[in-house]
Amino acid sequence: MGTLRQTVPPYWHILPENGILVPMTAYQTIYDEAIGNYGLITVANAKELGINSSTLAKLAHRGRLERIAHGLYRIDKYVPSRDGFDAYACAVLSLGSDAYLWGPSALAIRRLCPTDPSRIYVATPARFRGKNRECLIVKDRMPCNDIDNIEGIRVQGICDAILSSQHIIMLDRLLEAISNAENQSLISAQQAHDITRELYIND
Repeated sequence: MGTLRQTVPPYWHILPENGILVPMTAYQTIYDEAIGNYGLITVANAKELGINSSTLAKLAHRGRLERIAHGLYRIDKYVPSRDGFDAYACAVLSLGSDAYLWGPSALAIRRLCPTDPSRIYVATPARFRGKNRECLIVKDRMPCNDIDNIEGIRVQGICDAILSSQHIIMLDRLLEAISNAENQSLISAQQAHDITRELYIND
């Protein structure tokens, strides 16, 4: 796909059934990219498609796009996903391509234990210069090698997420998360034992 984007002129599309080039508007190009990503398009994604930031701003001014955060837009008339992951996708993409769901939110997206639905925790290896909003808690300068991809969203690995959630989520709920993760074969019995031990040591 990356090769095609470099050889095909901007705003053109290759029909998969016959390989013919057909013209498309900037919005159509954006729509095709965003529809499979919670209706979202970043400035970086748009640039790969040959669409500059000024075009995105114009489409937003016309109401075809909604500006969600700096460098992040959503197409109009988007129907929210049934799984409710839209807020997670927005939160992560608003912090950049290296950001990921962290701690309690990494457990919440996996439905491993009850969490506070009014707060979304996102971590980024970069420095965050903004202010935490009431619904978005940012943990900056936190690189992570254990990242899972859940429905297109970068998410902290389960073991790290459980340990990161200590002193934010009650111990009995974290133990519930460990049990659920083990029962769903998301972690091994040894991992469950090691995480439980570390939680009690740090309690």
